[in-house]
Amino acid sequence: MSETAQTLIKAALRAINAIASGETPTADEMADGLESLKFMLRSWSSENIMVSAISSDTLAMTGASSYTIGSGGDCDTTWPEEIVGAVVDGDYNLKVMGEAKYRSLSRDSSSIPAYLYYNPVYPLGVIYLHGTGGSSIVIDSFKALTDPAALTSEVEFQTNYDAAIKWNLALELAPEYGKQPSQLVFKHAHDAKKRIQSKNAAARMNEIDISHLGRAVSQYNIDNG
Repeated sequence: MSETAQTLIKAALRAINAIASGETPTADEMADGLESLKFMLRSWSSENIMVSAISSDTLAMTGASSYTIGSGGDCDTTWPEEIVGAVVDGDYNLKVMGEAKYRSLSRDSSSIPAYLYYNPVYPLGVIYLHGTGGSSIVIDSFKALTDPAALTSEVEFQTNYDAAIKWNLALELAPEYGKQPSQLVFKHAHDAKKRIQSKNAAARMNEIDISHLGRAVSQYNIDNG
């Protein structure tokens, strides 16, 4: 079980000596801390290696060449930061590519798709397919880390995120309190975050087998972008 947002905020404030042990921050300080925590987690979401898992969603295909994805979209799910792979009808791996590469392809309106381009506009991203055949598509993506809704909300990540959040949030909050974090705080923040990145990278590599080529590893292809 992970810690609540307020527990992590208090721990971060103690780490920079903004509050003493046993001291309770004011309501305004807690609200500011929650805001900083949300901003930090959103920033981490842009670093895909900080996201612990690839999410998979299934979309029923209707013969269209594009579909929306996000809350209320054709694929009604959490809006993805990035799509890293997809499979049509359980058999056909799609290559994910950038807009320029996708636009250079010849038009093909009937075959099983082989290529996919994702435009991550918010709140509904758009998936473009090169080909419209098939009945369903499984989409692999990175999604943003979940914001804690309130101070009493648990930060819903693996427990190894707690230390990284505490020490890195301390660095985020320090300037607002006129504090200079110690070198030990910097080290703890760096090391805790690095442990998550290393663990996530190892997990991704373990996922890669012949059935995933073109899916989870597609973001590393030189043709992307």
